[in-house]
Amino acid sequence: MAAEIKKETCDVAGCSKEAERSISLKQVKESKLSLKPECARAAHLCKDHYREYKKETKKDRKLNNLGY
Repeated sequence: MAAEIKKETCDVAGCSKEAERSISLKQVKESKLSLKPECARAAHLCKDHYREYKKETKKDRKLNNLGY
């Protein structure tokens, strides 16, 4: 029998789309996304919210990769 894979939903408040990415809670809190209170260690984001997160944190991530 094939095992069922649990589909996660997006953890952004008001969104019920299927999650595509999982990012640590600490990283997501750097952005302006408001998460549901039941997030424990990682936030699951749908494609649209992941794109929004990437745009908001682009400058910070670039500086971190350079070592600043």
